[in-house]
Amino acid sequence: MFQTVKDPVLILNTSCQIESVNDFAAQMLNIDQSSRQQLEMDEISKLRWKGYLEKIKSNLGGFCNLNLKIDENQFQEFRMMGYYHEKKDLIFVRISPQSETNSILQSNSIDIYSMLNDVSHGLLLTDLDGEIVDANALALQYIQCEKSQIVQRQHEVLFELFTDYEYSKLQYFANVLNTGQASINVSGVNENGQITYYQLDSKFNYNMNLIVTTITDQTEKILLKQQLDQQESLNSIGQMAASIAHEIRNPMTSLKGFVDLLRLNTNDENQNYLNVMDSELQRMETILTELLYLSKPKERFYEETSIRQVVQEVIELMIPHAMNHNIMLKMVDCNYYHMHIMGNHNRLKQMLINLVKNAIEVMGNGGVIKIKLESHDGCVEVSVIDEGRGLSDMEMNHLFTPFFTTKSTGTGLGLALVKKVVEEHNGFINVESSMGLGTTFRISLPVCESQYIRHEEDESIELWMNPKSLNRIPVV
Repeated sequence: MFQTVKDPVLILNTSCQIESVNDFAAQMLNIDQSSRQQLEMDEISKLRWKGYLEKIKSNLGGFCNLNLKIDENQFQEFRMMGYYHEKKDLIFVRISPQSETNSILQSNSIDIYSMLNDVSHGLLLTDLDGEIVDANALALQYIQCEKSQIVQRQHEVLFELFTDYEYSKLQYFANVLNTGQASINVSGVNENGQITYYQLDSKFNYNMNLIVTTITDQTEKILLKQQLDQQESLNSIGQMAASIAHEIRNPMTSLKGFVDLLRLNTNDENQNYLNVMDSELQRMETILTELLYLSKPKERFYEETSIRQVVQEVIELMIPHAMNHNIMLKMVDCNYYHMHIMGNHNRLKQMLINLVKNAIEVMGNGGVIKIKLESHDGCVEVSVIDEGRGLSDMEMNHLFTPFFTTKSTGTGLGLALVKKVVEEHNGFINVESSMGLGTTFRISLPVCESQYIRHEEDESIELWMNPKSLNRIPVV
């Protein structure tokens, strides 16, 4: 079978000694097929071979260029594509002369390269030495670099630009060498700092001696799948909440009743224990309410609501809790004109309570929590700014995932509820965080249309009622 292969192939040991060689390779190297001679090379190639051995043992496969002796005083450069057999400690190699590969590339360059930019996917062309020879504009856009930065670099550079989040890089290279084709899913970060997902499909083209790699943008597909998984998680919550509501609420009601009865016939010392019991029962009620809301939210009444009033009520409510943790709550009002939104007062209040409570819990050393109000671009913007430890990349990626929490006693439902309330009010939420500096949750909610007219009328009235403004009124 080894001799029937139409490509020039040979088997080498780690000392670059020939263990076996077929007719095509023997003729190309001008050697005796029956001999187990050492491949002779120049000094530069010896260094390349040493580095090639290290790479091929770790990746199981790879490429390199060697100047091999083919006559008394003549060397020729060959490109070697090899696969390392770990158990036998042997290297299976396919070789091709450098001049042959160049001529193939040149003969096909006009036809191939003129078509690259007409393809709707990113394309990379790699030669048998593993060097990238060209890329179309879409591929360069995906990897965010210029062509000069990747051409003549090894194919492995892709994994410096992308992240192999499935840890299948070694299998990818092994499949390329063994079967001539392979696929791998990778991720990156675009110019806006958003995570992007791509699929790399590599296939060896035997006619052109090229590896053609297609880069397909899978970001929308992956994000939709994540949303579907999250929705399935919420559906599971709904099924679970429906089954536990009856089982938990009835005994909770009984327990609350008994606690109230005990209050009437107990001394001051035992009142503290009853307060703890009542507090824990209330916490259970809160968790159950969040579960039920996330699963099957009821239709709610929306009316013109002042965000400023909601914030003031939340601060008044949370001040005792904040003071117990040596934290000051501060409202910062920036160019805010008391604009209203169409919203549900109680739901907005619950949303902000969750954010402030989370901020207090991450500030173990005390400090200041700012609730900042702004209005611009037709939106009211509410920012909750803490001075906590900040969020890691992993925490940022799973921030609004139901049941994800880093707290030992957390349910992982608070931020999921926050996001749901924001979406119900046709707004959006953005999170910025720096490790060791703190985190900012920024919520934007659309202003009522009537507020634009009301705001302009208020400004006009203020202009005419203020005597100082008379000097600025033009006289016609």
